[in-house]
Amino acid sequence: MSDPQRIDAELARALENLGRAVKANPHNEAVEIKPPAKIIQLPLWPEPVRGMPNPALRSALFSAIQSKDRRFIDHELISAVDGVEIRFLGKQLNQEDLDVCAQVFHLARLHPLGHICHTSAYGLLKSLGLSTGRTNHRQLHASLIRLQQPFEMKVGRYSYSGSLIEKGIKDELTRHYIIKVNSDLAPLFRHGWTGLDANQRRKIRGKPLALWLHAFYASHEKPYPYKVETLRDLCGSQTKTLKFFRKALRRALAELQQAGAIAAWEIDAADLVRLHKVPTITQKSRK
Repeated sequence: MSDPQRIDAELARALENLGRAVKANPHNEAVEIKPPAKIIQLPLWPEPVRGMPNPALRSALFSAIQSKDRRFIDHELISAVDGVEIRFLGKQLNQEDLDVCAQVFHLARLHPLGHICHTSAYGLLKSLGLSTGRTNHRQLHASLIRLQQPFEMKVGRYSYSGSLIEKGIKDELTRHYIIKVNSDLAPLFRHGWTGLDANQRRKIRGKPLALWLHAFYASHEKPYPYKVETLRDLCGSQTKTLKFFRKALRRALAELQQAGAIAAWEIDAADLVRLHKVPTITQKSRK
């Protein structure tokens, strides 16, 4: 068990640091305070991208649904590609939560995992390309709470159980956050991670299926054909009639092509989705 005195001391130091950060940052922009020691860190991807572990992108963990269509999931098995098994408990996550999670990971990559990072609601919203009105503040906070819900993920012989964000503390007056990313996430990234193009995702904001496809295909260097029905299951779509989903899929693929994420696509006579993708920024750098 954790030592309560040690936790209280850590929290006191965090709040003291937060107070200093607020005084030094009168415009309420995002603040990053680097800890003195380096332990385990996320990969240091470049600024234009947002890194996420591949198992989270190749599943319905972040479903292609509108926020109004969220449902409560009671430790159900989530659709995922072969070799990945996910169970989730809580209010369903969607692509809006994926973007918030990716932005938090983007801040956390500069810190040893398990250490706290400081930011502001204003800074997070601006970095997400969102307006800073009351509605978006409220939605951001709700998303950070949802990302603290538990899930279990099995990849190969290993399993992970916990949450994406371990805890968060908010100063209600200044709207500054202290966020702690779970230190046990590192193995998930070692199973492969993808740098999502943040600018491309902003072009298709508000289009859940296009956003899910963007993340899914970004995680494949050379995508192989998937059946339309398989993609429907993997993205967590609530569209039961396949012909209606196929119509939505065609529209989403066209939106993805317009955003510059894929070069061409087709749904062939066997109902297989075939596409030629544009390599991501990180995939280009690895060559």
